[in-house]
Amino acid sequence: MITPEAVRELYQAFGQQKPMGSSAPSTTQPHYFLLRTFHGENDLLVILNTKRCRYRCFFCQLPAKSSPYFIPGEDILAQFGYVLNEAKHALSILDRVTLSNEGSVLDDVTLPRETLLQIARCIHELRRVRRLVLETRLEFVDPSFIQQIKDAAPRVTVNLLTGFETYTPAIRDEILGKREPLPQFEQGLDRVAASGADLSAYVLYKPVPEMTDAEAFAEADRTIGYLREQCARRGIRLSIRLNPMYVAKGSRWAKRASALPNYHPPRLTDIMRLAEKHAVEGLRVYIGMSTEGLDEPNGSYAAREDYTSALIKPVKLFNDCKIVRFDWSALGLPDQPDWQRPAIAPVAAWPELALTAS
Repeated sequence: MITPEAVRELYQAFGQQKPMGSSAPSTTQPHYFLLRTFHGENDLLVILNTKRCRYRCFFCQLPAKSSPYFIPGEDILAQFGYVLNEAKHALSILDRVTLSNEGSVLDDVTLPRETLLQIARCIHELRRVRRLVLETRLEFVDPSFIQQIKDAAPRVTVNLLTGFETYTPAIRDEILGKREPLPQFEQGLDRVAASGADLSAYVLYKPVPEMTDAEAFAEADRTIGYLREQCARRGIRLSIRLNPMYVAKGSRWAKRASALPNYHPPRLTDIMRLAEKHAVEGLRVYIGMSTEGLDEPNGSYAAREDYTSALIKPVKLFNDCKIVRFDWSALGLPDQPDWQRPAIAPVAAWPELALTAS
């Protein structure tokens, strides 16, 4: 007999809170998959198990769980087939599919092009799917190959998802280790425009451990402003994934944060305020709340004094495009945070800080 306790266990094991920090058990299974709602659409997220990302950004531990060796295309196709079989009763309600590999799915050193094209052909048979999201660094964007993907799945709009993180060069280079100078990123934007794809960009909120809450807000605000201006200039449809920085176990960034006597993660309410600011101007913003199962204790927004479980529902409503403004009074919060009431000086010129990657 089914019981509420059994249902609770099923929900915890297979729902939104299912663990995602572990490696795949074999080369024919993905690292992770989840049927979820995203911006109000039914999305099938698949994190494929491929050769690890060729980059090791200072804040990211995701490549550590991926294989250092090439995984054949046949095995990767078996992973996608495994996911479709697991989700078979929901295939007719899917609106979109998101493909990731903890790196760049357009990097053919990790994921062969013919394999990705075969996956696109399979997605074409999911007749309701209208959006295919591909996570990648922009250096791997080839407009002619994007056209091949569109030809393989002609009903879908291709959305390229990339980790931009911040527009501040010193933070990108010395704190995050992105190894992607702004001119290179902008050349990638040119290729995105030429491919006719949409763009979703990750923005890291509070990417420097030493940042104050006011500085974190201003820096992320300017990063989003930069992306909006650059994409508008090229006619690229943009959406933002605003991710609160968390302390990833074992990362170089985590070592820097742990060396501070009073490190404070971002405040979720500040992230909500920034997302709201841009959403009311017509930009689609998604607030990331996952730590991907890699955070250290007290290393995420949940450790800050402003966090309560009462924030989860309004964030989910916002992420599903059901609201664009938060009811701050209902949450028992002022319209502005305490740090915003006095005049805020401009963000410090980051090269003046000791921004050495330790």
